[in-house]
Amino acid sequence: MTQGRPERIRVRLLVGPDQSLCHLPVTVARQLGYLEAEGLDVALMEAPTPAVALAALHAGRAEFASGSFLQVVLRQLLGDSVQSVVVDGRSPIAAFGVCTRALPGVKSVADLKGRRIGVSAPGTSSELLARVVLARAGVQPHEVTWVTLPGLREAVLAVRTGRVDALSHIDPGVTQLEQRGELRLIADPRTVKGARDLFGGPLPGTCLYAASGYVERHREVCQAVAHAMVRALRWLQTAQPQDLIAAVPDPQFTEDRALYLASFYKVRECYSVDGVLSSDAGRTTSTVAGALAESSGAGLDAAVERGHTNEFALKAKARWLKA
Repeated sequence: MTQGRPERIRVRLLVGPDQSLCHLPVTVARQLGYLEAEGLDVALMEAPTPAVALAALHAGRAEFASGSFLQVVLRQLLGDSVQSVVVDGRSPIAAFGVCTRALPGVKSVADLKGRRIGVSAPGTSSELLARVVLARAGVQPHEVTWVTLPGLREAVLAVRTGRVDALSHIDPGVTQLEQRGELRLIADPRTVKGARDLFGGPLPGTCLYAASGYVERHREVCQAVAHAMVRALRWLQTAQPQDLIAAVPDPQFTEDRALYLASFYKVRECYSVDGVLSSDAGRTTSTVAGALAESSGAGLDAAVERGHTNEFALKAKARWLKA
């Protein structure tokens, strides 16, 4: 311990690809010193898939992970004890489109049966979005070929080279392909309205979650994380281009800073303002999770309840409203 200064608590946090806008609140909280201000020393580690992240949490190799809240609920339905402490996305930062080079052979979602669908990884928001859209058209998961494309550059290249016929992925990659006319979107929940139109209500995107046992044993750490994350979410609501340029590390801007900024302003509405899971969002999550898991009944609502606690985000919201 340094004289006159308490030692910070070491926390390992798992995220997806660095350039993904899904994890921008985590980047902001770390780069602007919000996590450090709460007494935390956070090390970011990349997890290529949600399965890898879950394994690391349960093995004690990490304390928190950033990922899809819907996936957390689906894991709860399977008996996996994980819990979200902050919901930093109020809608998914993902979109699903058909590659224009696959047209006109693909005229509807049903025409994707037997085709190759690119996603960032199994269990991610992009893969779950694709499954929802396909299911509504009567296309089962086993009736398409899933192509895992974890990196944004890899996803863009797969579209351009014809490796996939459709792509469900995240920004800034989707915006780049859309701008250049290489992807025609058929499902876009990157706004609150878009999510409502697609899912029938607000569907949360990314969250910060941990093993349920860890949350119970380390409530003070969870509260510190929530304070930092809600502060970052509030900052993102009014951030200007120069603010982002100063806060985001250069490697995350990819090769095109203008594209990154354009993508951010396109999806800014996706970020939560307070990290709290609303009752409407909980109900939508229950409905969508039930459709994906082919399940129904009280177990769905219970899985949502077990999969998140508003305790920490509500305290953080109250704190920053007074600031």
